[in-house]
Amino acid sequence: MREGETIESRTDQIIMRCLRKDELAWEAMFVRFHHKLLCYIKFLMHGAGGDEQAEEIAAAVWSSLCGEDYSRLRRYNPESGGFLRYLALLARGEVWRWRRADGNRLSRECRAARRESVACECERGIQMREFLATLTRREREFCLGHLLNETDPISRREISDANEWQLRSRVKKKLIMYLEVGEKRRNCKEGAV
Repeated sequence: MREGETIESRTDQIIMRCLRKDELAWEAMFVRFHHKLLCYIKFLMHGAGGDEQAEEIAAAVWSSLCGEDYSRLRRYNPESGGFLRYLALLARGEVWRWRRADGNRLSRECRAARRESVACECERGIQMREFLATLTRREREFCLGHLLNETDPISRREISDANEWQLRSRVKKKLIMYLEVGEKRRNCKEGAV
């Protein structure tokens, strides 16, 4: 930077060169502002979406500056704040669009899931199979044979009272955990909508 030249005037010069389609100016602008823009986007996202999503949003901001014959870049007014502030405003809009699209996607998934569960009476069977998959082989045998009475009484293995109590309490604890996790998932989906 030359003596007497401010950061703002240097940025304004780069912007003018970008408007004249100078690739070196675009590269200089990218090097100067991209990291700060990315940090701001991550801050706005509160850790949601991850680094890849933040990069995609930053790419959308940079792309919007180039699109439509640089109309967004032309809208930048140095008197209303620095260029980084302008990029932050654009990023806020892109993050808002991303959140809205993500919320709409979750809403569509919930509606589809509700339709499937209403349309299909086998949801309880699916949940039962999912729960049984969380059990050990012995717990599964006990649950099916002694608690649900789904196996032939002749083929059931005899177990002591102490062993029955242990198996019953382990299956009960796992069932409670399974139901709590399912409830949390439903609450998260409903809260996101």
